[in-house]
Amino acid sequence: MKFEFIGWCKKDNHDKVWVMVHVGNKSATIWGRRGKTLQYKVFQNLKYFEIDKLVNSKKSKGYIGISETELDTVYPDFQSDVEKTAVWALLNS
Repeated sequence: MKFEFIGWCKKDNHDKVWVMVHVGNKSATIWGRRGKTLQYKVFQNLKYFEIDKLVNSKKSKGYIGISETELDTVYPDFQSDVEKTAVWALLNS
């Protein structure tokens, strides 16, 4: 699983994480508030410009890009939660 983008939005009363991951020819966006059930959407064969469009839309909404290391600090269980969610999302598509 490869992370294309990891975004974190913490402003006002928001504290959300949004990621774009790739496995093979499938991609998934996974998002949610810390401590809540994660949601996902699976895409087949996304083009680079489509990925950029999705990522830029999140950046325009206040999400800042963070590294996997920073993600561990922001949301310690997110890595394991996102891996479980991604596996189910990609297997069910």
